[in-house]
Amino acid sequence: MSSERVNSMNEVRTRTRRYDVFLSFLGEDTCSTFTGNLYNALRQKRIKTFFLPENDGEPILSSVLKAIQESRISIVVISKNYASSMWHLDELVNIMDCMRVNNQLVWPVFYDVNALHVWFQRDSVKRYPESERVRRWREALLEIINLTGWSYRRTDEYEYIFIQKIVKLAVQSLPRFDVFLSFSGEDARYSFTGFLYQALCREGFKTFMDDEGLKGGNQISKTLLEAIEKSRLSIVVFSENYGYSPWCLDELVKIVECMKTNNQLVWPIFYKISQSDVSNQTKSYGHAMLAHENSFGKDSEKVQKWKSALSEMAFLQGEHITENEYEYKLIKKIVEKAIAVQNHM
Repeated sequence: MSSERVNSMNEVRTRTRRYDVFLSFLGEDTCSTFTGNLYNALRQKRIKTFFLPENDGEPILSSVLKAIQESRISIVVISKNYASSMWHLDELVNIMDCMRVNNQLVWPVFYDVNALHVWFQRDSVKRYPESERVRRWREALLEIINLTGWSYRRTDEYEYIFIQKIVKLAVQSLPRFDVFLSFSGEDARYSFTGFLYQALCREGFKTFMDDEGLKGGNQISKTLLEAIEKSRLSIVVFSENYGYSPWCLDELVKIVECMKTNNQLVWPIFYKISQSDVSNQTKSYGHAMLAHENSFGKDSEKVQKWKSALSEMAFLQGEHITENEYEYKLIKKIVEKAIAVQNHM
């Protein structure tokens, strides 16, 4: 592999992943059946999947190459005629490069073929004039044969059961959460936030709602920091006592940081309080900051970070709920909004 290619892929490695799964397949063999159904099943689980039905061209599109590099998992559906396409052989070469350089997961699916058949496909590329490109095709085909994957024959198993196995492993293997919920447990754990968590999970969103058992004092845990970093959306439920919790405020600082550096979505919800009380630190939030200054010092860097993070909320559009509103209506609105955003990502 050239040094230019390695450098390019190392740059991609440092970026936020754009896709969870890249599907490589030959449309004429599997698009209208297996691969199309696999794509829909992955999307139903909120797994962002790159799927290009008409992808037989020369040369490989830069957008496809970028999608491969920015995916966490590549699923290669090797069917009867997969190796007949130069496009797909180039895809496979880039996928195997990403496996080595970016530690990308690569899952082969032998669709109505076996490894021996793929070996013959490897030999079939000899019909092309010998070149560096052809040599890399053969190496990639040999490499994919030796990876752990699945074999599927339509006569042996129902397709939907087989697809469920792949999707289940994908959900387990993706190291991220769709939604991170930040909230004060004493205010909303057993009411609004608990019901919001259930509603998000019902719609297939992988949602992190920290358990009190994870808390070991006022120091935010590594588990929570990683969950925030790996989330696509943070929902912050500001309630009366949120500002009193150093734990919640440390979460908020990290959330604001990820919003700025990772373009993470942040949706504030002002639960029976005013947005201005949060951003300007008045009423309960003013009392909370004064208590923190007494504990940590008025010029404490920690307290200044908390104040700055709270002030950031003045620039974000949020949802509000008052004492006399039905909570289920707001929960429904938030979930529908999350679905709409997911569908357009």
